[in-house]
Amino acid sequence: MKNDMIKLTLDEREDLPGLLQLSDAAASPPALPKELIEGVLRRGHKMLISGSSKAGKSFLLMELCIAIAEGKPWLSFPCRKGRVLYVNLEIDPASCVDRFIRIYDALGYTQRHMEDILIWNLRGHAVPLDMLVPELVRRTAGRNLDAVIIDPIYKVITGDENSATDMGYFCNQFDRICTSGGCAVIYSHHHSKGFQGTKRAMDRASGSGVFARDPDAQLDMIELELTENVRSMIAETGATAWRMESNLREFKNFKPVDFWFEYPIHRVDKEALHGLQAQGAPRTSGTGSRNARSAQASVQDFRNAFAAQAVDGSVSVKDMTEYLGVTDKTVYYRLRKMKNEFDLVKGRIYRIDGAMAISA
Repeated sequence: MKNDMIKLTLDEREDLPGLLQLSDAAASPPALPKELIEGVLRRGHKMLISGSSKAGKSFLLMELCIAIAEGKPWLSFPCRKGRVLYVNLEIDPASCVDRFIRIYDALGYTQRHMEDILIWNLRGHAVPLDMLVPELVRRTAGRNLDAVIIDPIYKVITGDENSATDMGYFCNQFDRICTSGGCAVIYSHHHSKGFQGTKRAMDRASGSGVFARDPDAQLDMIELELTENVRSMIAETGATAWRMESNLREFKNFKPVDFWFEYPIHRVDKEALHGLQAQGAPRTSGTGSRNARSAQASVQDFRNAFAAQAVDGSVSVKDMTEYLGVTDKTVYYRLRKMKNEFDLVKGRIYRIDGAMAISA
């Protein structure tokens, strides 16, 4: 019976690719997919854009739709002209169209190739991605799409966001879209709770680390801390300042890009924002003090996270990992370093009576 089950499993997977001999492939190398976003993303690959809710991620993705349709740069990155589907999961259809028109006008672009932007409005109709993909594949067959943009993915997440197994299955759905249509899949996701300035760009997205490891390109947006001089420059505009960092599989990571979000578009900045720190980043005054200040920031982050979440004087380890965007091991390590302030009992963290007050 066991051998029959193994044979059945193998027979069912005849769709898997065969073995490839490198010498044969090297003699006639397959052509690389075209670059859709120069130096960032190829056609048929996956890209994640992560950031906080204030970053204007949806506007940025709509700008990318327009850049691809019109063959224009996006945040200074040249885009190959193509056709794109924008899967709108969050705003009502009328607002979605209005945003696109406003962005076109703010960018100063003529609407020459607006027909190359397709919109699938699914607000109120979202289902888990593994159920949505077959219908998406069916509806886009023969449309020669270069990219599918899904905004945002929290509306269609399948399984537990913090489970590597569940998120591995979830991310495999993006591969199904890429494989069926040969197009790129681009999607947005929010940051984890808490302070982001002390984390690496690839560690800021909420949920399992699969989100950072799975895409071929991860772009992360973090807000910048403005000086008084810079703040006075933009006092009347209501603009916010951001930095985009990269984690790329196919290309060399690009130099971080600083830009403003001034409704309804993002504008690259090469002067005013240079050298500014991300919000929540530890202040440094030289290499000699950097490690000490970073350690102090981690301690204070832990205290603040506890104060923000404490219920009946305790917080679970899981809640702390989600709030801080770190692993269990990191929480346990910090607890050992702060053993005079905190205690761990059956998976819950307590402040020790008489310990220093926790900063709010």
